[in-house]
Amino acid sequence: MASSTVTRRGVIGLLAVGLAGCMGSNDSKDTGNGNQDDGNSTDGNGEQDGLDRDIPDRDIDANWDEAAAFRTWLTDADPFNGGNRRFDYTESFPEDTDFSSIFPEYFGVSADTVDAHLIQSLTQVFFGSFDKQAIVDGVEDDDEYEFVEEYADFAVIDGAIPNSSGRRDIAVSNETIVVGPDYEERIDAHNGEHDRLEDVDQEFTHLFRQLPHETTVTGEYNAPAGDAVTLDEIYIWGVSSETPMADTMTWVFILEPGTDLTDEVVAELEEITSEVHESSVEGRTVTITGSAPEPPEPPEQSPSAEQEQNQE
Repeated sequence: MASSTVTRRGVIGLLAVGLAGCMGSNDSKDTGNGNQDDGNSTDGNGEQDGLDRDIPDRDIDANWDEAAAFRTWLTDADPFNGGNRRFDYTESFPEDTDFSSIFPEYFGVSADTVDAHLIQSLTQVFFGSFDKQAIVDGVEDDDEYEFVEEYADFAVIDGAIPNSSGRRDIAVSNETIVVGPDYEERIDAHNGEHDRLEDVDQEFTHLFRQLPHETTVTGEYNAPAGDAVTLDEIYIWGVSSETPMADTMTWVFILEPGTDLTDEVVAELEEITSEVHESSVEGRTVTITGSAPEPPEPPEQSPSAEQEQNQE
């Protein structure tokens, strides 16, 4: 039985982490244009710096006229050494999501104005309806925020990371807010002026075609986090559902070329779900529909620990 870490962490846990302010870092080297580089990321145009990944040859192209809009914001850049390019997208949020903890009130970011949220490599993209000019006007009266420049149709703002001494880059338009040091590449990718993730690796296009939902989607290279599925032969995987807390989810695993897809391998992949409803194999792609993983049982406390809590 899989841990809920595998599926719901992406759209709820990571959303919570991001909303708490983990959206900027001063631990990397400044490249001179506001972007961060640790020396091991790619430039998003297929040139890899220190990453060893053989991309399979798949003759498939994304239909950008029909693709979900969030896919245009995904890039191949990753600030982590050997990063897995993980992305988490959702159009549904827990009722108690507190957007006010991330932006000042004059940004107008709330459950009423945000339609969807994407996080990839700690860069966040908020989709919705915003008032760019009102935000710029508010920044003028805020000592912790500073207008930097216009980039494409975005106002670029240097702002404080909540509850931190760090700083973050925020790019704002009337439809999108990008929070992260690679906002230029994200905006350029969306506008078709920079390679997108699917331009670099068409396996992700294949992944999106196998996933049945576009409203809540997670994907990444390598095996999922946790110990339920640990196959080294997993090239990429993804999971989708109608909402983050849906009872039924669909997982897609695309294995490395040449993998012997035995019944035992499929059975191990099926451990991702608490109950298999249906599974199928096509080539080196395994699709599993099943029940959402059950949350892990909390660890049992020793009598002494319980007594200490009661005394508190």
